[in-house]
Amino acid sequence: MTSTEPTRRPSRRSLGRGHGGPVQVTRSAVGERLREARDIRGVDLYRVERDTKIRSKYLAALESGEFTDLPGDVYARGFLRNYATYLGLDADEIEEEWRAEAGEAVQIRPTITGPQPITMRRRIVFQQSHVYIAMVAIIVLVVASFFGYQLTRYLSYPTLSMEHAGSTPVYVDIGATTYVLKGTATPGTTVLISQNGQEPKEVLVDDAGQWTWQAVLQPGRNQFDVTATNLDTNHTSQSLRLIVIVRTPSPSPVLPEVAITTPADEAIFANGAVTVTGTGTLVASVTMTATLLGPPLAAGATPPPPTPSPAPSSSAAPVGSAVPSGATGPSPVSAKIGADGLFVLHISLGPGRWQLTLVGATANAVPTKPAYRTVNVPYAGINVTISVKGGAAYIDYFKDGVEIDHGSFPDGWSTSLVASRYVCLRSPSPERVYFTINGVSYGPVSSYGGQRVRMEANGPRYVSGC
Repeated sequence: MTSTEPTRRPSRRSLGRGHGGPVQVTRSAVGERLREARDIRGVDLYRVERDTKIRSKYLAALESGEFTDLPGDVYARGFLRNYATYLGLDADEIEEEWRAEAGEAVQIRPTITGPQPITMRRRIVFQQSHVYIAMVAIIVLVVASFFGYQLTRYLSYPTLSMEHAGSTPVYVDIGATTYVLKGTATPGTTVLISQNGQEPKEVLVDDAGQWTWQAVLQPGRNQFDVTATNLDTNHTSQSLRLIVIVRTPSPSPVLPEVAITTPADEAIFANGAVTVTGTGTLVASVTMTATLLGPPLAAGATPPPPTPSPAPSSSAAPVGSAVPSGATGPSPVSAKIGADGLFVLHISLGPGRWQLTLVGATANAVPTKPAYRTVNVPYAGINVTISVKGGAAYIDYFKDGVEIDHGSFPDGWSTSLVASRYVCLRSPSPERVYFTINGVSYGPVSSYGGQRVRMEANGPRYVSGC
């Protein structure tokens, strides 16, 4: 009888076996569909291997119909379905077509059970080795006791006391420049002292539980917030506060004014949460505005001379400066002046160098002269902004070795990301892809000699691959 089925060449190993023996295949229509779908997506087998975690030689075997190169029936079917789903094809339809080409896809192997082990009881006989076992047990108990002690230490919280702590201020004479803080805490802990909201200083507690620290005073109000911390467990004590006021001569005549006590000029706030304290004379309220001056001041750099504007009203950076991504000016904040003449303002700032402007107002809404402070919020890691200008561009970009996204992005598109070590991107249209690093603009990718650039904290450089 003449068969209408086309002649097939024998395969070294079929995917499955039916009643008629090995299935013979000359070519694979399923493989052609897979290859055409991959060509449409514009990716090669190595890219598919990286995205699907299926080795490229197995992907090639699926496309060419070389079933003998696949590891086994179950794995082959899984590879086929995952590859089809990745290419946007119907996995069920692809599998059915493949079954028609290759025969029955799965062989169920019987479970082989061996003889059960025979358990025999043995008599325990005291031997010399038992002495060694007892010694090991004693050592284990000693080690367990040590770790129990460490656990108890881990769960405990340090204690802290300080002379003159409380809400009642300590007054010192006019012109005083130093004051000694002292107290007790749990031995072995570290005392953290924050003066006027700045970064805390570390003071070690001696074996007797004593600690002292000499502070440099500013004229007026000095606020010290003190906690004891176990650096091994990050457990902290209750925070204590000490207020030291350096007496100052009162000007004559007394005019409405505001003065900033904290923070100090060019102070650094790592998390961007800034607390401003100060005093007001003959004023009822105070309003603070934040103006972005540009990138944060580099470590060890000399700050430029202060040039405060008499009436800042915008949070935009000066023309030509590199504005950190996401660091827009927040809305002004206001506070009432307390009965003691003090005020506290809280504001959250993004990375950058900021000018804080405070203006008081009397009960009759008469404004005072402004007071200024400049603060810095450093970048955390590597802050990168990628944008497209002058037309659409295809971009594939990575953060710390991990691909974040890829595709064609329209003119005007922009994204920001923060990395620990580096950001890398590649584009066949490098003249349309621009980037900034920690607020500094470096122009288009094409300026660095090719279609790829690696961005680190110390600047960008061309690389052969991301």
